[in-house]
Amino acid sequence: GVKRVQEAYLSQARWRNPWTYQEFPISIYGIDPDNPLLRLPGYSEHGADLRLRDHVIFDGLSRTSYGPVVETLNREGSLQTEVNRRRITVVGSINVGISITTDGNLYMTPENFLRLLPGRSPGAVDLGLIELQPGTDPEQMRRELQPYLGTEAVVLTQPELVNSEVNFLRENAPIDFIFGLGAAVGFFIGFVVVYQILYTEVTNHLPQFATMKAIGFTDGFLLRVVLSQALILSILGYVPGFFLALWLYGVATKAIQMQFSMTWSRAAMVGTLTLIMCGLSAAIAVRKAQSADPADVF
Repeated sequence: GVKRVQEAYLSQARWRNPWTYQEFPISIYGIDPDNPLLRLPGYSEHGADLRLRDHVIFDGLSRTSYGPVVETLNREGSLQTEVNRRRITVVGSINVGISITTDGNLYMTPENFLRLLPGRSPGAVDLGLIELQPGTDPEQMRRELQPYLGTEAVVLTQPELVNSEVNFLRENAPIDFIFGLGAAVGFFIGFVVVYQILYTEVTNHLPQFATMKAIGFTDGFLLRVVLSQALILSILGYVPGFFLALWLYGVATKAIQMQFSMTWSRAAMVGTLTLIMCGLSAAIAVRKAQSADPADVF
């Protein structure tokens, strides 16, 4: 059954950079610091400070546009600024991370959250967190709870919530399309480059290929020769490209404070596409050698 329930609030607010006095959008979260169900490393340690009026915690992985907040906290211990034109005190930082929809985060108690949004009803909970008793089936509990809530709320297991967020971003943000288009263009350009290399190689060695045909080598053998060259090109391109991608992932992670990581599935997919690209280029380039007439060449 259900062990305990905890509410969580989330919204957008306006952060005033205390150094430049510019305002930037920032995500704010109202979460109880006493044994929170959301896993926020280090959040509960600031529980005593967060209970004070208008005290908040800053996400140390937020963009630099909010100012040198973490450095100031490390030096002075606290920082005062304005959020939604209300004076607040930042009493610490935790590292959670930003996303494509937000550049920074603030964490606070539900009471302080509602003070920043005076028109917000305490009953307007954005996320209800449910901890189950050990051994309880989450899917079974989801089916049992949904009829009690009707259409006012959707009960989701943790994997279902993650999938719904991913699907929402895919449908409402052009990120998949942009990266997919970039991959398609890269595949086409790579195909053309490899084809030109192999075609030039075949043309330069056309007499040798014609001689091989004259002494009885089949078109299939010629194809295997060119395919072996394509395989060498794919390896020579993939290996340095893989390490270059790892370096770029690190640069991108530091530049925009979002985690980029190379997975084995992504590396395998790129490797497979590289082999297919080089194989298609070889299959087209070898046609010149296969159609060569030894009598015409010599």
